[in-house]
Amino acid sequence: MRLVRLAVAVSLVVPLMGLASAAQASPAADIRAVQKKVDTLQHQAEVASEEYNDTREELKGLEVRVKAAQTRLEQQRARVQESRRMVGRLAAESYRNGDLGTLELYLGDNPDALLAQSGVVETLADRQVSAIARLKESQRKLAADTADLGRQEAKVKAGQTKLAAKKKEVERKLSEAKALLSRLTAAQRAALERASRDAARQALENAGGGGGDSGDGGGAGGGLDCGSVGIDAPTARVKKVLDFACAQLGKPYVWAADGPGSYDCSGFTMRAWQQGGVSLPHSSRLQAGYGTRVSRANLRPGDLVFFYSPISHVGIYVGNGLMIHAPHSGDVVKIAPLHSNLTAATRL
Repeated sequence: MRLVRLAVAVSLVVPLMGLASAAQASPAADIRAVQKKVDTLQHQAEVASEEYNDTREELKGLEVRVKAAQTRLEQQRARVQESRRMVGRLAAESYRNGDLGTLELYLGDNPDALLAQSGVVETLADRQVSAIARLKESQRKLAADTADLGRQEAKVKAGQTKLAAKKKEVERKLSEAKALLSRLTAAQRAALERASRDAARQALENAGGGGGDSGDGGGAGGGLDCGSVGIDAPTARVKKVLDFACAQLGKPYVWAADGPGSYDCSGFTMRAWQQGGVSLPHSSRLQAGYGTRVSRANLRPGDLVFFYSPISHVGIYVGNGLMIHAPHSGDVVKIAPLHSNLTAATRL
């Protein structure tokens, strides 16, 4: 009987020990799961942010084309009015000369049919025929320019709708990430931040850049500063770019921002290379089309480095396997190792 009671007790204790162990392990597991989900949401938000930037750049081009179409339309309207005045003057002249058949040609709804029926093409003066031809051609171009303006305005409207949708997508992803982090206790958030700093320090050490200290890091924003990296700019122009980039260390990432107090990834590289006399679009995907492509093995400081497929992130290479970039929401401009998923690099 005693053995039975002992067996029953053991059978109850062992599951309880397992539950206690699981309960002790769950906070760490929860933190890791939250971090993974937050990282995913931040990346998705950045992708949507760069798509927002793409659409905004496309809208700039469309707005230029709309203005050009409006200018063409006004010019063509003026040409039509001038052609009508010319036809009117010639109609009056025909009336004064008693040429009622020619007057009918001007006043009729279908001058082409009348021209064909009356054989007036052979009898009208060259300037009369030319006036009618110019009026017809100017009216045709006016109709074409009106249609073109309508198409361009429709594209602008579609772009504005897309822009608003991307804005909502970014904000939704960031709100989800913020909600996940809010579920953690203060101790859990502190542990998460420590783990993030440790991982960043380890990555910097692996890249050969040292790691700063274990607290806030060796430079602005919790990482290396440019002095400790020892950046060797290849040209005076690139030095201006890198000096500006280094001066932005520690400034927060804000999606769609291009300075001076905050940046997203392509806004940061756009402003940095502006110091080197290069005008880049505010879009990582579009920036990848500028300059000359270079391989990872041939990178030198100042080169733009692009990540993911399709491209949705950009930074500036500083040497020793490191780059300076604006990472994502919740982070700051910092020096970091090149991501493993480098997809392109260009030299400006």
